[in-house]
Amino acid sequence: MLSAADSFSLLNALFGITSIMAILYGNAWLSFSLILLAVLADGVDGTIARKYGSRLPVIDEFADMISFATAPCILLVHLYGVSIIPFCYLYLFAAIVHLLNYHMKRNGYFIGITTPAAAIIVSSLAILHADIIFEIIAIVSLSILMIVPLKYPRIEGIARIISPLIIIFSITLGNTHPVFNLILLLSTLVYVIAGPFYMKYHSGEMI
Repeated sequence: MLSAADSFSLLNALFGITSIMAILYGNAWLSFSLILLAVLADGVDGTIARKYGSRLPVIDEFADMISFATAPCILLVHLYGVSIIPFCYLYLFAAIVHLLNYHMKRNGYFIGITTPAAAIIVSSLAILHADIIFEIIAIVSLSILMIVPLKYPRIEGIARIISPLIIIFSITLGNTHPVFNLILLLSTLVYVIAGPFYMKYHSGEMI
């Protein structure tokens, strides 16, 4: 019953589960890398689903809940301690609301910032050892952006090539050259900030 898109959704979930398991062995870098691999799998899943369809699209939301909501929170608790837990609950709640909304209202754009983008930001800040206050600000801001009715564009054109390359460089080189993780963080922040303005420019309105 699984389509090609569904298979990549399952791969996404597998990366997310393994990311959580990596924390059990204290390997934060492996956990972070697996979250990024889940982002790549999710991107392939979306591309295939838009072109050929998906037989069980709900799998995508379940996978995202594991890889982009639960796994990042486990990583944050591991690196920052129990004081970050209340903010992780906020992040999880916002992610659930966002994914439910996406499942019920699939459009050619996203309502609220996507969970992969949010996961990249909070995980990158953590792996870059940002001060906890910056992490908390990011969590609260992204939790709000996941549920507010702002339109965000899908990654298209040249960005569909550049974005995966940045992620791959971060996975392969970021452990020894943190600048690649910083580039990933900054490029994702550009999407978070500029996305609604891009949609407003092209649609003439912002919902």
